[in-house]
Amino acid sequence: MSDSAPTRYAEELKAWRALMHLTQKEFADRIGHSLALVAAVEQCVRAPSPTFAQACDAATGAPGTFARWQKQVVQESYPAFFAPVVEFERSAARIHSWDLGAVPGMLQTEAYARAVIRAGRPAASDDAVERTVEARIGRQEILSAEARPMLWYVIHEGVLRHVIGSPDVMAEQLDKLLASAERPGIMIQVLPFSAPDHAGVEGSIAVYDFDGSPAVGYTECHRGGRIVEAQTEVADLMTVLSMLRAAALPVRESAALIRNVRSELR
Repeated sequence: MSDSAPTRYAEELKAWRALMHLTQKEFADRIGHSLALVAAVEQCVRAPSPTFAQACDAATGAPGTFARWQKQVVQESYPAFFAPVVEFERSAARIHSWDLGAVPGMLQTEAYARAVIRAGRPAASDDAVERTVEARIGRQEILSAEARPMLWYVIHEGVLRHVIGSPDVMAEQLDKLLASAERPGIMIQVLPFSAPDHAGVEGSIAVYDFDGSPAVGYTECHRGGRIVEAQTEVADLMTVLSMLRAAALPVRESAALIRNVRSELR
């Protein structure tokens, strides 16, 4: 049997259910999640989310047990250089980001995420791709939390116009961007092709602000990424983000451009 983190989580869950003499349905009712989700986690078809893990901890009276397993599931779902970013997202008060290759993961649809991941990992198995898709979409759970971070994204116009997956997949993704832009605490700006000599040519960057602790940055390149903790470097990243925001279209004009690109896909 595989000794993967999802397998260990599933075995732990089944063992606790047996100890408590609960069926999957009874356990699902106790933690406030669906029977289908409990079954999928136990079959390693779905990855447990942080909320699911917290509910398991509360129901079993084993605080921290399932949360620790869930973190290991996340760590196995991402390269070592990116795993810390998932924790930054969960604890950040504000997330600032610049993306010129793809829609930010926090705003991707499942179909778009699958197409992006498959394109970048042509030799990966279907199971490996699906685990990564599940983990990426699971990160979006924080956007439904009561204490969710504020998001401020700048996206290159090329991201909108480059068709990923298919026109239908792209149309769904643009619809999600428009819906996200209407939510409180989410600001999306588009850097148009007409913006000259923009400061973000070296690659995607992100800065995570925390209440009560120093900000952390992250920069990414092909097959790699770097956590930035030196405050002088973090300040440099924020300067780049500020320059990009100044060159980008305002929020309302950005939404209008997204709608225009969306209409061209019909």
